[in-house]
Amino acid sequence: MRVKEELAALRPAAPAERRALLAALLRFAATLRIGRDAILPTDRSRFTLVLAGGSGGVARLAFWLLHAGYGVRADFRVREAGALAPRSSYEVVLAERVEQVLTDTGILDAAGRLSFGVSGGLVRSRDAAACFVRGAFLGRGSVSGPTREPHLEIGAPEERTAAALAAALVRLGLPARASVRGTDQHRVVVKGGEAIGRALLTMGAQSAYLAWEDGRIRREVRGEAVRLANADQANLRRSVAAAMSQVVAVERVVGQQGWERLPADLAAVAALRLAHPDASLAELGALLDPPRSKGAVLARLRRLASMAPAEAGGEEWPGTTQPGEDA
Repeated sequence: MRVKEELAALRPAAPAERRALLAALLRFAATLRIGRDAILPTDRSRFTLVLAGGSGGVARLAFWLLHAGYGVRADFRVREAGALAPRSSYEVVLAERVEQVLTDTGILDAAGRLSFGVSGGLVRSRDAAACFVRGAFLGRGSVSGPTREPHLEIGAPEERTAAALAAALVRLGLPARASVRGTDQHRVVVKGGEAIGRALLTMGAQSAYLAWEDGRIRREVRGEAVRLANADQANLRRSVAAAMSQVVAVERVVGQQGWERLPADLAAVAALRLAHPDASLAELGALLDPPRSKGAVLARLRRLASMAPAEAGGEEWPGTTQPGEDA
């Protein structure tokens, strides 16, 4: 909600940007009502336009856009929270010059019929396109919190409008796709922490962008730390298992061959492995006289393995390698 309040406080100066912003607000969030007396010849407006929602900032923005662009003063209504409605709701109701507003914003065509999709003239410039996206988000958009899995979504009234909004986002350099949830719930989705941050910045939510980036970096650092910790734990488990297997293997070859039949270099490695069952190959190599590399230690362990194959099928003993150890 704080993102919407920040965006709703912005007031575009250029008429084309105000028009695009109002067009998106009306198309994505307003309801068009036909009054009971609409058929009377003296009734100059066939429609009543109602924009309702839970954000006072969005309602005030719509009120301002209608007055700044068309000189009309809509009715501003507040419904207080109650037993059946835990939060206050706001309505902007327009009953005059409705058809002019709808035609100018592309919701009605020149013949007075409902138009679907988005007129190219509304989003011709980059700034106007960004304002249209802002209005769509204010109307039916949501974004996950900075510390949660990144997800930005804007609900759309129908398929052509969803496709046009996705195209506008792509033109702005933002990866977006239109999709359908269920049977007829059209939406436009932007995924990825960096892309959502750029989307917030493009719409004009500077403070929300900074908070998002801070949360995104914290989330990624925390995730990387957890991943490394898990990897270290897995490597440690594998190293311990490999070392224990080597101890068992050395005991077997000594029992079969005897210490006196082992070459001196192999006997030295075998003795160190039995004396230091939890040491890595590099640590064993450092204990040799003269010291040897971990690759040399591994080679000696493999030679020991070839002298006394495992009983089951003569296969090489398990555990003669350890994570991160090179031959």
